[in-house]
Amino acid sequence: MGKLVVIFPGIGYHTDKPLLYYAKKIARQHDYEVVEIRFPEGCFQGIDKKALQDRKTMLQAFSIASEEAEKQLKTVDFSDREDIIFVSKSIGTVAASVYAARNRIPARQVYFTPLEQTFSLVDDNGLGAERGLVFFGQQDPFIQVDTIEKLCVDKKMNYRKFEGANHSLETGDLQTDLRNIVDIIEETENFLVGSPIYRLPVLRADGSLTDLSGYRGKVMLIFNSATGCGFTPQYEALENMYRKYHKDGLEILDFPCDQFGHQAPGTDEEIHAFCTARYDISFPQFKKIEVNGEKQTELFAYLKKRQSFGGFLRNSKESLFMEKKAAQADPEYQYNSDIKWNFTKFLVDRKGKVIARFEADAGTEIVEQAVERAL
Repeated sequence: MGKLVVIFPGIGYHTDKPLLYYAKKIARQHDYEVVEIRFPEGCFQGIDKKALQDRKTMLQAFSIASEEAEKQLKTVDFSDREDIIFVSKSIGTVAASVYAARNRIPARQVYFTPLEQTFSLVDDNGLGAERGLVFFGQQDPFIQVDTIEKLCVDKKMNYRKFEGANHSLETGDLQTDLRNIVDIIEETENFLVGSPIYRLPVLRADGSLTDLSGYRGKVMLIFNSATGCGFTPQYEALENMYRKYHKDGLEILDFPCDQFGHQAPGTDEEIHAFCTARYDISFPQFKKIEVNGEKQTELFAYLKKRQSFGGFLRNSKESLFMEKKAAQADPEYQYNSDIKWNFTKFLVDRKGKVIARFEADAGTEIVEQAVERAL
């Protein structure tokens, strides 16, 4: 029967306003059928968002929204769906929870600015971090922010709160609002279909094609390596980190690369034999790749797009050497996201978001601290 997204709007926040409009576009791009609840004109006569602060009026609005959902979804067949997602805003978040619980619909939920009452049925619907995603603003006048945050924690739901944002998740500053909407839509897409990082092709050391879907839900540390580099001894610290945190969900992915100083000249078999004999590595090592230029892998192109170059620390002779080599290769090196040297590391959180980049001179102790936080 395919995949289905149902959109539940708010009072005055219809399905063509930014949050719901882009959620619809994402759903359709990923082959979801989209059904939109549309509240008839006048059905909330005398009720506006401010009225939600009055309990009696609020309950009346909840009843209207729920009745409309029941009426408009009566002909929708939810049986045998591959995936069902309810995307809702404000009072629509209550209607979405009520409808899912009342009709026993195993829907995943995306809640934009939910109200406290939304969470009363969350347990009955079997939600949690894998099934619920919440967005709310810290300046939303219709909620107690601490209460909503506590409910998200208690229900084990993923959530994002936005500083200075109101009930429409807007701050009044255009640049901030644009950045926020990009983050919101990216997280919504990741929730719907998973981060794009899991779908990118990579080659195992034996040349067979795979992707990173097997690492979904894990914290990943991905790096380009070389066996003849001054930073090659970092393998020891990385292996220690892997053994220490692997049981907690850390995965370390090693991609040998010979683009910097010709310091990884061996075959894939020779590189792996060296690393296991010298450093006894046990984390996965993939086929040798290129990380810059026309032949760069899709994975590293994606990583670089998400986390650009942040500068060298200039705290050691190795750091100064890297800076010199980078400047010789490209006088404008600091203004692009290209990989500058071996052992550049990217940290990816459990949701597939690239959250940090470390140049080789950052030191593995700094990387380990970030890994601990991500775990």
